[in-house]
Amino acid sequence: MKKLLLFILPAIFLTSCKEEDDTVPEYVNWQEVNEKAFKTLYNNAIQSPSDDLDTIRTYTKLSAQTLIPEDYIVVRKLQRVQELIKPTTKTGIPIYSDSVKVSYRGKLQPSTSFPTGKVFDKSFSTAEYSPVTSRPASFSVSGVITGFSTALQNMHIGDHWIVYIPHQLGYGTTEDSTIPQYSLLTFEIILENYW
Repeated sequence: MKKLLLFILPAIFLTSCKEEDDTVPEYVNWQEVNEKAFKTLYNNAIQSPSDDLDTIRTYTKLSAQTLIPEDYIVVRKLQRVQELIKPTTKTGIPIYSDSVKVSYRGKLQPSTSFPTGKVFDKSFSTAEYSPVTSRPASFSVSGVITGFSTALQNMHIGDHWIVYIPHQLGYGTTEDSTIPQYSLLTFEIILENYW
């Protein structure tokens, strides 16, 4: 009887472990998926440039001789937010040493549990941006990831953009609790003010 129990107990233990192994990973082929998605966005912007879809070279590579797609962010320019544009509004753009006031929402590419992409950070909670309900954040242009900083240094007050940042200009191969490594980041950004 003791010998029989010694064979049955390991079999039960192994069976219970197998069930846990059957879970579907959240971020399957994440690097490949994200790099392919960014290259598609980049190629669409290059092949069919328009007023609303464009590429912007990162400020960190302005003097580089060789250029690769990952040296750029892709931006989709949405309708400007008229409530933010006043006659006395600055007409320039922020520089690296400025501080900004922005509303934003950042999300990842679609994954197993998040078919439209997981929102990992935001300053407004409504489905669409509204200057009335938004709680903008203030921070230094130099204090954010390179891709976000690149976008800010090309925006005017009232600009409302969707910004696609390749992992090379985002968090790269660093992983934290909310953003997996190699993540293409999609930010909706509204520049409200700078100083």
